Amino acid sequence: MRLLFIFISLLTTLIGYSQKKHLTREFQIENDNDAYTLNLTRDQYYSNGVAIRYRHLMDSSKWKPSMAKVIRSYDLNHRIYSPRHLFWEDSADMDRPYAGQITLAASNQYYYNSKAFLKVKLELGWMGPSLRTGDLQYEWHKAFGMQLPLGWKYEINDAPIINTYGTYAKTLLSGEVLDFTPESNLALGTTFTHLRQEFVIRFGTFKPIQHSTLYNGTLGIEKTNPGEQEFFFFLSPGVEFVAYNATIEGNLIGKESIYTETREPWIYHVRAGLMASWTRFDLALLYYRRTKSTTEARLHKYVGIRMNQRF
Repeated sequence: MRLLFIFISLLTTLIGYSQKKHLTREFQIENDNDAYTLNLTRDQYYSNGVAIRYRHLMDSSKWKPSMAKVIRSYDLNHRIYSPRHLFWEDSADMDRPYAGQITLAASNQYYYNSKAFLKVKLELGWMGPSLRTGDLQYEWHKAFGMQLPLGWKYEINDAPIINTYGTYAKTLLSGEVLDFTPESNLALGTTFTHLRQEFVIRFGTFKPIQHSTLYNGTLGIEKTNPGEQEFFFFLSPGVEFVAYNATIEGNLIGKESIYTETREPWIYHVRAGLMASWTRFDLALLYYRRTKSTTEARLHKYVGIRMNQRF
């Protein structure tokens, strides 16, 4: 009898969920890697990043009337940082330390009817040798016959990650095939502290940013609305002031790292790419080019791939 009750309850929930008019949940996966620049010998600086996210639409009636919607996200992140050449074994040759991170994050994204976007995020995690990121990268490279990383003994030491982030963007100029949106970003915490200003230019077929894949705002779309599609290119130059970067300068908390470098306080970068959105799926191909992050490093290029599946 109890099993029958559980079965009926589950069936009722599924039927009710299937009858919802809008898509309110989403899985997202994002991967950044410099190998995607089609240079398979490049594995440096921000070497690899993986983010897996679950996102869901919240009840916007609980928030300000000016908001189109509120979306909450939960993230699992893994990041690897390395010097320019993995075959370097002596710290005297290196231009930045190795570093590995695993974090969990939660964020709220607020989409305003005035074509504005606000995101606040809290990230907690760990960085350091206890994660054994060096072993992971070594075995991965060994399995695929790639250059073996030989300098993980100079990794940034164990430390907790407690970081907050904020992003604000608002469209200032908007046309049928072109718009312009300044975007401001702030990071503050034990790992990253920086202030970045970007200027996003979109051209193509797109929706206002509160409903666009540019800021992951597509949740809430009707299930049967094939006309709601996007396909656009974007270009986003910017400048970043870096006050602190633990993956370069060493950990704030815990035992001091045996090798660190001097950060560059000003970084100039360009972000560009292609984004496409359908009723249930988004795809973003992103290109990043950043000037050197340490006084000894060189500029860095990498590519990001982001996919969203709504249900």
